[in-house]
Amino acid sequence: MRLTLGHLGDWVVDPRELATRLSVSADDLKRLERYGYVDARIKEGSGDDAGRTLVTIRLLNSGWRGTFDRSGTLILEERW
Repeated sequence: MRLTLGHLGDWVVDPRELATRLSVSADDLKRLERYGYVDARIKEGSGDDAGRTLVTIRLLNSGWRGTFDRSGTLILEERW
């Protein structure tokens, strides 16, 4: 999984890969997002995570957090 910078300056993660990690289909993830049930947060790391980007996605009863290095490569992830 990669984190890339989109053409509008926004960060982009492939929704199909993200859906798999959240144990939903890509269509369900899109539907949940349309209804406002997806909370996505992206922030720059600090301290031990300096130079990294932290992505947190929350659904109704589950979530995923990924840590990406400077090149956009996923280096650590967790699910709940």
